[in-house]
Amino acid sequence: MNYSYEEIEKKIDDSHNSEKEMWKWINLYIKKSKQNKNQETLLYAYRIASKSSNYPNSFKYADSTLMIGKKSNDKKLISYAYLNRGTIYMEAEKFSDALDDILLSSKFSEEIGDDYTYYKAKYYIAQNKIYLGLYEDANKELEKCVEYFKSKSNSNDPLGKSYSMYYLYSLMIYIDTNIKLGKQSENQKLINEAFKYIESKNLLVYKPYFTLLEGTGAFYKKNYKAAIDKLTESLTSYNDQWPHITDIYYLGLSFWHSGRKKVAIKYLEEIDNEYNKTKKLNPNFRTAYEILIKYNDSIGNTEKQLEYINKLMALDKSYEKNYKYLYNRINKEYDNQKLIDEKNKIEKSLNTQKITNLILLFVSILVVSIFFIRYRKLQNTYKKRFEEIIAQSDAKKLELKTNTIKTAVVENLEKENIQNEHKFEIELKEASFDYNYFNKIQGLNPNFVERILNQLEDFENENKFLDTQISQRLLSESFNTNATYLSKIINVYKGKTFNIYINDLRLDYILEFLKNDYKYLNMDIKELSRLSGFSNTENFSDNFQRKFKMKPSIFIKMMKENLDSNP
Repeated sequence: MNYSYEEIEKKIDDSHNSEKEMWKWINLYIKKSKQNKNQETLLYAYRIASKSSNYPNSFKYADSTLMIGKKSNDKKLISYAYLNRGTIYMEAEKFSDALDDILLSSKFSEEIGDDYTYYKAKYYIAQNKIYLGLYEDANKELEKCVEYFKSKSNSNDPLGKSYSMYYLYSLMIYIDTNIKLGKQSENQKLINEAFKYIESKNLLVYKPYFTLLEGTGAFYKKNYKAAIDKLTESLTSYNDQWPHITDIYYLGLSFWHSGRKKVAIKYLEEIDNEYNKTKKLNPNFRTAYEILIKYNDSIGNTEKQLEYINKLMALDKSYEKNYKYLYNRINKEYDNQKLIDEKNKIEKSLNTQKITNLILLFVSILVVSIFFIRYRKLQNTYKKRFEEIIAQSDAKKLELKTNTIKTAVVENLEKENIQNEHKFEIELKEASFDYNYFNKIQGLNPNFVERILNQLEDFENENKFLDTQISQRLLSESFNTNATYLSKIINVYKGKTFNIYINDLRLDYILEFLKNDYKYLNMDIKELSRLSGFSNTENFSDNFQRKFKMKPSIFIKMMKENLDSNP
């Protein structure tokens, strides 16, 4: 128990190759902190324990870390704990939970000016962006992380902080995103800088990771021989217990593109072996399964081919759930429909004796019948919905016309009673003010509510909702109120959220042009979305589908048919 906390952390770092030795020092760290009633070092000890454990123990230690942080009421410790649990969530591929915790850590650390934790959180936010396929955004975040951690990395790390480690971590991923973005011109300089730093600090355990980046860069430059040399060097240089799938993956791809397919398959099968163990796989490694499917198809091994197809389909379901944006960005050769078609083809070839022409004919007729019925039903649904939209729009126009007439009548009455103008205005105001109507929101003055509703009416009449920059904050400021009050009034009196309220106004606006001016029916969706104030085509189409229960292209087609048949 005579070791200092710094010495214990150093012992833990030095024993990473021996799990038994490492846990001896971790347990000592926990025990010493508890005996000294030192909450900060106890949090550090549990943080290391969570990083060194497998599920579910990793979460138990992470929750203990957060419990200590909250109990201390120290925002610095709370931010440490949230960041730690966020990284544990990331390792478990619980990305939404991870991002919640990391953003909380970033918030707390920024509030107290804790730059170390703030930039660590930024580093992990960049990792989340990489998982989502947002390489450009991640690259910008990582550049700032590299700059910060580098500026602090030349002195010895204080207790609980690892400037040197996060400098190298940030630099690794920054270089990797440069490769993915085709910005390799500065990479060799950065790699040489890393090697020099590693030598000066005697951090040789990190050297193979930068050798890997040299190999990865060579692969993307299609210099497969250099890639194989560097990746082989990195793979044989690690001195830890990790599987290093990235090195194996790029070695497999390099051999495949070099024409040495049998050697490539051996490496790529290791990717499958790792998936069999963990049931987790980075989406960037998807190509491994595409090649395994293609290779087994070429040698006629249909059982293996079917096995890999099933795994790839299972992975795609996982990607769709965990990597929502990245899923659509992956350049995949085997899309879902192709996999389904190929799977059915192989299963059919393995069971041809069980299939008869009669069953095929029956299935074909059934599918065609179902398709025809669904098509007719869908057409009838669209027709009914189209008629409802036109009827609703006409009803709104009638209501507007009625209100205009009422306004004109009131104006005439005012002129006729000009001698009693002041008295009339007071009586009219008192008679027209419906207290109960404007008193629906507890805590808001009815006169204030009436004023905001009148401003909203002017906002609608002047078509200010067409401004693509309009936001709840900007509109509330122009009304001399705050966003919360405006939101409540719109929710209660318009029956909608702010965004739906604005988008519905835009849709009703463009609908009138589509109904009454044929030239708008000949415009493309992009132009219609611009004219109606939407920032992009996708947003316009999604909202049109939401409000009118049909795509804008279908409505336009039916409107053309309607106008052509009723010239």
